Amino acid sequence: MNKRFLKTLAGALALTTTLLLTSCYSVFSGGTGGIIVDAESTSTPKAGIPFVDVYAYTDSGTRDSAYNSWREGTVFSPSNSYYGHTTTDVNGNFTISNIVWKSDKPEFGKDADFTTIYLLYYHENYGLTKGSTVITSDSTSDTVYAELKAIRKTTALNINIYDVADSRVTSNSVLVKVSVPQTTDTLTTAKAKIYEQTITGSGTINISYPRWKNQTDKADEKENEPEVSITYAQSADTITWKACANADNEAQDYSFLTDDFSITKKIQNSNYSVSFYGKTTRINLPTVSGTYGDTSDVTNDGVKISMKAKDSEGNYTIDCGEVTTYAQTVGNSEKQTHGNFSGLGNGFFFSDSTYTEKNKLIEVQFYADGNIAGTETFRSDSNSYNVRLN
Repeated sequence: MNKRFLKTLAGALALTTTLLLTSCYSVFSGGTGGIIVDAESTSTPKAGIPFVDVYAYTDSGTRDSAYNSWREGTVFSPSNSYYGHTTTDVNGNFTISNIVWKSDKPEFGKDADFTTIYLLYYHENYGLTKGSTVITSDSTSDTVYAELKAIRKTTALNINIYDVADSRVTSNSVLVKVSVPQTTDTLTTAKAKIYEQTITGSGTINISYPRWKNQTDKADEKENEPEVSITYAQSADTITWKACANADNEAQDYSFLTDDFSITKKIQNSNYSVSFYGKTTRINLPTVSGTYGDTSDVTNDGVKISMKAKDSEGNYTIDCGEVTTYAQTVGNSEKQTHGNFSGLGNGFFFSDSTYTEKNKLIEVQFYADGNIAGTETFRSDSNSYNVRLN
């Protein structure tokens, strides 16, 4: 037989076989859905888990390869080999539609088929979990129910920030930063998570961390109790309030904390309350009024009275204003008193981050026409004073 004919015949047979093979499969599509819940939920039904990433695969080997490539404590980032992806809603429900597969032996001929879909569920707090379901062509089945157990713990950090001057929560906006360690015995280089929130008075920061330090602790149900580091500072362009001690330091006073301070707390519960303290650095001077000299002496009118506060170095350098004495009629009578003054200190303030009391004791010196006329000590939490100068 002619070799050329044999080659032609072989090629034709190969082509026919290929056409037969490639023309005997059918393409189908379908969908799946369901709910992902917290395995440890005590409600009935169990609480759904929001924001779970659900990935669908038509091949178990591809799904398993993606699963095995993930390392606990890292973010799951699969390749594009999955055939469907969605995220659960706030109640834990999800739907993935239009998953396509092909079959060379459809269960119901070219009209319908079913297949197994291989799933992965990922959430930062629950890790990566396998699942599977069977779907039917031309429909979206609501058959998936999965319970996930948390591998991370979330603690509500309840924060109260007080002014030591009056023991009330502060009206200042305070930026709180919480550094939460993420290391375990196997993830020794994991970076700490930083949580930031501006709180006025009271607020809650939800922090998250590995639930167990190792497999032994997991088996013994010994949960992680991390030591978190917390800093806080007034959130403002001009700082007038700073963190301070609450008589809980060695000196048992109310000193301002250093700029690089950090407070450490060991977190032991799902709800943990902490209190922080601060006080003003802006010292508002009280309004001062009074009399100078003999109030019956008319020559004490028209005298310039000034007031200066003592600075942190012990010198009277802080200007608190200047006023002029005047005569004042007593009631409805024609009698007058002389050497009256008012309005000193009103609207004046200065900054001090060195005082150690709850409130600033303000030492002031008075001057009459430039001559020392007396000294007084005021409290920064008092609004007004009346003094008599000689």
